[in-house]
Amino acid sequence: MTEYWVSQGNKWCDFCKIYISNNPLSIRTHELGQRHKDNVSKKLATMRKESAAKEKQQKEAARALKAIEAKAKQSYQKDLASFERSNDPSAELEPNKKSADEAQSSSATKSGDGVASSSKGGAAPGRVVSTPLNPTRAVKGAPSSIAVNKRKRDDGKAKVISKEEAEALKAREAARKRMEEREKPFMGLYKSY
Repeated sequence: MTEYWVSQGNKWCDFCKIYISNNPLSIRTHELGQRHKDNVSKKLATMRKESAAKEKQQKEAARALKAIEAKAKQSYQKDLASFERSNDPSAELEPNKKSADEAQSSSATKSGDGVASSSKGGAAPGRVVSTPLNPTRAVKGAPSSIAVNKRKRDDGKAKVISKEEAEALKAREAARKRMEEREKPFMGLYKSY
């Protein structure tokens, strides 16, 4: 059989950024050289500096977080104190009688709504709202500006609409209804049988 010559290739030195011959003698000679030793010591020094800088940055971030948490806790305590001061009229009631807010919150806890009983201290402070804040908004997400009637202005004047504009409005309304019908199953509001 015939033997073929195969190139050994070159080895890349990451520290010196050069190629050297890929044989043990060349590699050992390069690694024992002064240039390689200097480059290794420089690389280790930069790694130490980066590590120290990173550690310092982490300590500063932790210190900043502690300061933020302390300020937040102080602000929370301040808010609680002002809330307690604002509820002083309920403290002026006779001890045997409950205020309407306390009765409502205790009934919400007994009924098992989960709203008032989920807090650690028992009943929720203040009134418990059981109805949605905006009864016209039945689903999550922002309502469209068309549904809210933001685009329509009622000046009290009868607006003259051309025939083309009336057709365009009619086509737009029909397209809106088609899109609404198409997207009903995706909204989870309607069951398809």
